Amino acid sequence: MNPMTIFVTPKQRGYTLLEFAVVVIVVGVLAAVLLDRMAYYQVHAERVSLQTTVANLRSTLQIRMEQAKLPGGSLDLTMLAEENPFTWLKSKPANYAGEYYSPSDAQIGAGNWCFDRSDKSVVYLLNKSETFSAPKTMRLKFKVKLLHLLNTSGAVGTGAGPVVGIDIEQVKA
Repeated sequence: MNPMTIFVTPKQRGYTLLEFAVVVIVVGVLAAVLLDRMAYYQVHAERVSLQTTVANLRSTLQIRMEQAKLPGGSLDLTMLAEENPFTWLKSKPANYAGEYYSPSDAQIGAGNWCFDRSDKSVVYLLNKSETFSAPKTMRLKFKVKLLHLLNTSGAVGTGAGPVVGIDIEQVKA
């Protein structure tokens, strides 16, 4: 036999039905796992985005309040509670839909923020209902609240008395 002889094997004609079924099952399982993880990360990303925006509004509110306390500061905290908090930010979030008077869900759009001029609140319409555990509504509302000194014991609340601070709190939608 010549060492240069090449052995030729019969041509393979394709995959068997069993091999094809195994490939389809593996691809299906991988796609299901991928879709489940994508849904989880979308919900997680919406939650983090919401919390970050509220934290940014709170930080900016605290800065404005402290600026009012500086010598020559004349910002009235009661007036600050009436303003649109998004105007305080250097740049508005990409999902800020604007200011409306009693906006409908269609005006806001899922996953967007807006300022409701009727009750001076910030509204977020959830994109995914799973973002927070069993929400009663897809709409979340936040409002700038004045913190008052309630009595001589130093208890702080949202009742009557001198204004001692300001915060953004979630309210019922």
